[in-house]
Amino acid sequence: MAPFNPNNSRRKATDTSSTAKRGVAKRNLRKRTRRGTRSSGLADESSSQDRLSALPQDMLFYILTLVSLHDAARIAVLSTEWWHLFSECQSDTIDDKYVCPERPRLETGLRCHLWERRSHGISGALIDSYMRDRSIRRLIVKQTLPSSEVISCWLNMLSLDAVVEDIVLEMPCPKLCLPHFIFNCSSLRTLSLSNFCWPRIGGQNGVPTSYIPSWTLPVLVELTLRLMDMTVHNVMDLLRRCPALLSLSLCCPHRGGSLIIRCKNLLSLTIDSDNKSANYNSVGVEEAPKLERLLTRPPTLKLGVAAQGAMPRLHTAGVFQKYGLQVVWEQLRTVALITNLDDSSEVQQAIMSLHNMPNLETLHMQMKNGPSDAKGKSTSFEKIAGGPIKCLESSLKKVVLRVQYMSRRKLEFVNFLLGAAKVLKSMLICNNRMGGELLHPESRGSPGAQVVFLQNNKYTLELNTSASNYKLADPFML
Repeated sequence: MAPFNPNNSRRKATDTSSTAKRGVAKRNLRKRTRRGTRSSGLADESSSQDRLSALPQDMLFYILTLVSLHDAARIAVLSTEWWHLFSECQSDTIDDKYVCPERPRLETGLRCHLWERRSHGISGALIDSYMRDRSIRRLIVKQTLPSSEVISCWLNMLSLDAVVEDIVLEMPCPKLCLPHFIFNCSSLRTLSLSNFCWPRIGGQNGVPTSYIPSWTLPVLVELTLRLMDMTVHNVMDLLRRCPALLSLSLCCPHRGGSLIIRCKNLLSLTIDSDNKSANYNSVGVEEAPKLERLLTRPPTLKLGVAAQGAMPRLHTAGVFQKYGLQVVWEQLRTVALITNLDDSSEVQQAIMSLHNMPNLETLHMQMKNGPSDAKGKSTSFEKIAGGPIKCLESSLKKVVLRVQYMSRRKLEFVNFLLGAAKVLKSMLICNNRMGGELLHPESRGSPGAQVVFLQNNKYTLELNTSASNYKLADPFML
C-alpha cells in the first residue's frame, strides 16, 4: 500500500468542493431554465397539446365518417374521447371484407362456405340500417356467393332511400342474372359489375317492356363492366341512359360485335380483353368531344382523321399492338405501345409514330420477343428516322421500357433514344442485364438523364381496368 500523502488528500478535497460547487451551479441553472419566460411556457404547453382532439366534436365526427368502419375502430383506440365518438358513429358502408373475416390459408371448401355465410351478414346489416333509419351509401361485395334473389333484395332496399352512391358487385362465379332493381338506384355515382348476365326484357322473370323506357342513371360518373354477358346493343343502350358518365371500362366481354361509343361527357375509355373472352370486332368512337384517355387492348383502334375529329382533346393513348398513327396528333402527351423491334416493319411503325407525336412527354414501350430479321447486322435508327424527331428534340422527358430479353436491335433502339432525346430526365428499364452496354453519359443527348433499372418481373404493360383510373396521373405506372 502506498504511504499516506497529505498533499494528495488536500488536492482531492479541493476537487470535491469544486465539484460540489459545479453541482449547485447546475441545479440553479435548471431552476432558472424551468422558471423561464411566459413565451417559453406557452411553447412547451402548445407542443404537448393534442391539437387533433381539440377540434370541435362535429368535425371529429365527420373525420370518422370519411374512413371505413374498420379504420374508424382502430382510430377510436387512441383515446376515450375518440371511442365515445366511435360509439355514436354509424357507418354508411357495407363491405363484405369485414363480414365474417376470412382467415389466411383457408381451404377452398371452407372458404366457399364462408362466402355463402357472408350473404346472410350483409342482409342483416341492410335490415338493421333500415330499422334504425340509417342510410347506406356504399355497398361493396367481392367475396360473397349470394343468389340472384338475395341480390335483388339488397338492391331493392338500397333503392328505397335513393341515397346510395357506390355499388360494387363482383361475383366470383358467373351466370348470375343482374336484378332490374339496379336501375332504380338513380343516385348512383359509381357502379362496378362483374360476372353478371344482363337482365332479360319481357318473358318470365324478365323486365317488363313498359319499364325499360323510364329508367336512367342521371348522375352516374364511373362505370366498370367486367366479364359481363351482354350484347353490344345493351352496352350502347346503357351508355345512352348515363348522360353524366365520365369514365367507362369494358373488360373481357362474353359477347363480341361492333361497338360504337357516343358519350358527350366521357373523359376516359378503357377496353381490355384476353384470349379467353370474346373480343369486340371493332371499336368506333363517333362522339366523344371531351375524351382525354383511350386505353385499349387488344381491339385495334387506328387513330385516323375520323378519330381525331371525334376526340379532339385526347392526350393519353395505349396500349396498341398493331399500331400506326395515320395523322399527326399534336395533343398526345402519354402513349403506351407494344412492339417487336426485331421485325423491320414494326421498327418503321415505331419511328413513324414518334414523328406523328410532336409533343410527346411520356413513352411506355413493351418490347416483345420474336424472330429477328436483322441477321447479325446493326440497325441505323438515325437513318430510318430520316432526320430529327420533334418530340425527341423538345418534349420527351420520361421513357419506360419493359423488355424481357435484350437483343442487339433493342439495345440499339435504347441507345438511339438516349442519344436523340435532348430534354430527357429519366429512363426506367425493366431489365437489369444491360447496364454496361448503354450509351456513355457524355454521348447522350441529355447528359443529366437518370437511367434506372427496375429489378422486377413486370415485363408486360398492365392496365388499371377500374373506371376510376381517370384520376391517375399516369395509368400505366402500376
